[in-house]
Amino acid sequence: MGYFHIEIPAKNEYQHFSSACPFEFDISTLAKMQLTDSIAQPCFYNLEYPQWKATIHISYIPLKNDLKQLIDEEHHRKEKHLALAASITDSSFIFPNKKVSATVFNINGTKTATPLQFFVTDSTKHFFRASLYFYHTPNNDSIQPVIKYIKEDVRRLIKSFEWK
Repeated sequence: MGYFHIEIPAKNEYQHFSSACPFEFDISTLAKMQLTDSIAQPCFYNLEYPQWKATIHISYIPLKNDLKQLIDEEHHRKEKHLALAASITDSSFIFPNKKVSATVFNINGTKTATPLQFFVTDSTKHFFRASLYFYHTPNNDSIQPVIKYIKEDVRRLIKSFEWK
C-alpha cells in the first residue's frame, strides 16, 4: 500500500495574530484563524490548515481560582489517548518575563485521535488550551511530515505567546 506524497514548505513563515481576546502570538501563513460561532465563548478559535484537513481547536478560559482543576482536566484529556498511544511525552516552556508557562503533550502512535495537545497559563488570570485534530481516519505514520510541521508551528506559537 502506498500513500500520497505530502508537500511541506521548506521554511515556515509566520504572521502575528491579535484580537480582542487577552492573548496574541505568531501563526503560520499557511494557517487560517477562524473564530468559532460560540457567543457564550467569545475567545474560542480554530486554527485551520485546510490543505491538510487539520485544525488546532483553541479555547481560552479566564481563571476563577480553578487552575488546578483545569490542569487536571488537561491531564485527563491526555490520558484518554493512552489506549492507542505508543507513548506520550510532556514538554514544559517557561517565560517568566512574559508570565507565560506552557505544557505540551506529544501523543505518539499510528491511531491516536490527536497527536498534540497543549495549554498555556499565567497561573493567575488566564488559561489557554489547544488540541490538534485531523479530519480523516488517523494514520499518523503517513501524515508524519504534517505533524512535524505543525508541531514546529506550535513551538513558535508558544515562544511568541503574550498576554495582553
